[in-house]
Amino acid sequence: MENSWKCAIKLTTPIFMGYFAAGVAYGMLATNAGMPVWFTVAMSFTVISGTAQYAAIPFFVSGAGVIPVFLSTFLMSLRFSFYTLNMMEYKPKSRLKGIVSIAGLTDEGFAVLSTLAKEQRQAFIFKVATLCITYWTFSTVVGILLGDSVANYIPHLDFALPCLFAILAYEQYKNQKQWKPIAIALIGFLLARQITETSVLLVAILLAIIIVAFLPESFSKNTKGVENEPK
Repeated sequence: MENSWKCAIKLTTPIFMGYFAAGVAYGMLATNAGMPVWFTVAMSFTVISGTAQYAAIPFFVSGAGVIPVFLSTFLMSLRFSFYTLNMMEYKPKSRLKGIVSIAGLTDEGFAVLSTLAKEQRQAFIFKVATLCITYWTFSTVVGILLGDSVANYIPHLDFALPCLFAILAYEQYKNQKQWKPIAIALIGFLLARQITETSVLLVAILLAIIIVAFLPESFSKNTKGVENEPK
């Protein structure tokens, strides 16, 4: 496979399609909630986490303090540390490119990189991360520009991101044939629903981390789909 930007764009086109829907929805919802434009855009290329950014909107509307927003964003983004650990060996030698590659490693970018052969990951990690940041920020700006003019005609905009995650989970399962991570996530979600009604995602993430941490080593190794080469 050619290690060019053209090839990277082709690889990440499905990401752009998903990001465009979710990013536009985020831009609209944030604008309708009264979030400042500069703050909305800044979150898109610094936080780079659709889940955390969506969750920040009700906090902003309710006038919550900095600490609740920080804690919720931190916990929701904690999963990225596992992506980083798995991809550190493929980080470019250039410090700037290395920072961009790791900071811009999203769920979707990680999903694409994990389907590539190991020798290709280092060639594409910076390109994929850069494109993910660009796609998401561009989509957010489009959503801000559209604002109220379109949002009122499209119900349930906030469902765009869960749809994207569902599609990615399915694609990952097709490629890696690993049902265990899905089972762990489902168990964590069902348990979280019994514990709380207001912070289900946060609690589910924590429970999933705890479950993985206490699993037998052999079981945990089998759940790391990234270690399996694509068929």
